[in-house]
Amino acid sequence: MDGLYGNKMAKVYHEIYQGFIDYKAEYDLYASICRTYGASKILEMACGSGNLANHFSKDFESYTGMDYSNAMLQIAREKHPNLVFIRGDMRNFKASQRFDGILITGRSTSYLLTNEDFLQTLKCVQKNLDDNGIFIFDFIDAQLFLPYVASNKFVTHTSTVADQKYLRESEWVINKESTEMLIEWTANYYQVNEKDKTFLGRDSTSFRSFYFDELEQLLMKSGLKINEKIDRKTYAFDTYVLVCKKE
Repeated sequence: MDGLYGNKMAKVYHEIYQGFIDYKAEYDLYASICRTYGASKILEMACGSGNLANHFSKDFESYTGMDYSNAMLQIAREKHPNLVFIRGDMRNFKASQRFDGILITGRSTSYLLTNEDFLQTLKCVQKNLDDNGIFIFDFIDAQLFLPYVASNKFVTHTSTVADQKYLRESEWVINKESTEMLIEWTANYYQVNEKDKTFLGRDSTSFRSFYFDELEQLLMKSGLKINEKIDRKTYAFDTYVLVCKKE
């Protein structure tokens, strides 16, 4: 994870993902959920470079972005100097206030590689969430994703941002030795011109997929219940968004 979100690759990530993800559509989904449940004070954990921040800050009572990567937070602060961004680990984070809407977007739960990591994050959510608040997160569904990986070991994604084309060549390998559903991911990033392509960097990391029943049990263990399970189409593969409340 440090490679992609560290000093070397943070700007590459920020640029290339503008063409992968429709952040306005992403915001519209999460904003609609927040409005349905009456959430107005928003905390986005793992906010990255702040692609949703400006939308939330305009439409809701308050917005706070939190991320572990200093490099990503630097981009977020440069883009939105008037907004609140703080550095923190979503497994161990206590804010100065509680929120009635806590989000983890961009499938960032996939970096919680063990059940203990995930349970610690859920405890952190409990500490920072109002009693009637909602916790919203998306995840990589193992039932959907593992068969996809098995038949698509090598995948290429293209991204065009402000007339500049980028390329990401990925290799996915299922870690069969892991008790969790871990995938080893390696990706090469390129800037593409008319005649050639320029290598921008290489990232290698592990990430996790979850079975729904497994997630449900972990949430129940932490005193959270699932109110909604929403199908979510994405640029790479389909997944789900869960809306949870305190028991």
